[in-house]
Amino acid sequence: MRPFAIALALLLPAAAATAAPPPAPFSADYAVYQDGQPIGTGRITLRRLPDGRWEMVTRSEATQGVAALAGVKREETSVLAWGADGPQSLSYDMRQKAAWNERRESLRVDPARRTATAGHKNETTALPWRADLLDRHAVTAALMSELAAGRRGEFSYAVAGRRAIETQRYRTAANVRLRTALGTERAIRVERLRDDDSGRITKIWFARNRGWLPLRIKQYESDGSTLDLRITAVR
Repeated sequence: MRPFAIALALLLPAAAATAAPPPAPFSADYAVYQDGQPIGTGRITLRRLPDGRWEMVTRSEATQGVAALAGVKREETSVLAWGADGPQSLSYDMRQKAAWNERRESLRVDPARRTATAGHKNETTALPWRADLLDRHAVTAALMSELAAGRRGEFSYAVAGRRAIETQRYRTAANVRLRTALGTERAIRVERLRDDDSGRITKIWFARNRGWLPLRIKQYESDGSTLDLRITAVR
């Protein structure tokens, strides 16, 4: 079940040194593949709330294989503020169900009190407050806004983990024409930069002509396995 969970949790890190404007709202459907074989479906939605905050929601469900038999479902919700410092996570909630097991994670940020608290299982951890702190799920929105602002090169983000804040780095790698279920799309491929020797590789393709929404996210694991999120429809 872990590979399926990782695939939808990839939607990615956090803020930039100079703030870029919010990205364009979108809602898109995806097919999830493991080692080239379809295992599930997902939907990602980014919208602006009436109060000016932003919400990103990812829902996924296993439809084939062992994960489908276990009834694996996952939902992630990020609520963001978008100000002079760029995007900042205000809350994050993840719920994953498989058979009789359930896993939850959360993040709560209070800018007024300058506090951030991460939750995992029955534990909570106080994290250092930062004006640019993002949860890992909200990084997609941050990367979209960077590209929409015309920025290229390397991006660095402060990302809240279960017990600490880590710096995640990404860079624009190539302009490509990507074959998708929507047709051939012009895209920019973005890759995550890792300082460890885990051998893991993350690649994300963003659509030039569709508000920079993610067309594909592919994760290469150290054991040679792959997870692949591919767009199937835009709503």
